[in-house]
Amino acid sequence: MSDNPSPAATPVTNTTPHSVVKAQVSRLAKPWAISADGIQFVADWEAFRAQLYDNDGAGHKGNTTIGYGHLVHLGPISGAASETPFKKGMTKTDAADLLKKDLSDAERIVNEKVTVPLYQYEYDALVDFIYNAHYHGVPLLEFVNKGQYADVTKKLKEYNKAGGKVSKGLGHRRDSESDLFDNGNYDASH
Repeated sequence: MSDNPSPAATPVTNTTPHSVVKAQVSRLAKPWAISADGIQFVADWEAFRAQLYDNDGAGHKGNTTIGYGHLVHLGPISGAASETPFKKGMTKTDAADLLKKDLSDAERIVNEKVTVPLYQYEYDALVDFIYNAHYHGVPLLEFVNKGQYADVTKKLKEYNKAGGKVSKGLGHRRDSESDLFDNGNYDASH
């Protein structure tokens, strides 16, 4: 047995040949679903906006957005047909329902791409990251599959640029996601 046990499980065995080895894992196996705390974490980072706005954040510069970061369409507010359902704005309840639907795509990506067990808070951190970074974040999920959990947050923090420039806001979000991934801390204060 190696001095460095597998990060996914630590087997206990004896010296009997052909003995059955049971490994206990406190991380969860698939399928995963985001927790209520995870949804609130995303909502806190995205911040509620009742009216359509042109998002000036990373990844959606100038794109029409509403609620908790729901992308209505690419490009600024223009009177496009996709804006019609949102012209009168939305309530926090409607925005929360829309966020849950939007998160399903990020959840699907994490469930498809990650092959190692995760704690609930690790999964929630990755869902927030993918929701924010979209497909640009998939290479991080491939890194997660190496099972080197302690190194994931170093890699996560590399995703702090918007338009090729370091973004203070993204840096704060990556720090918060890293704290969640490492410590289970659902603090989304900016």
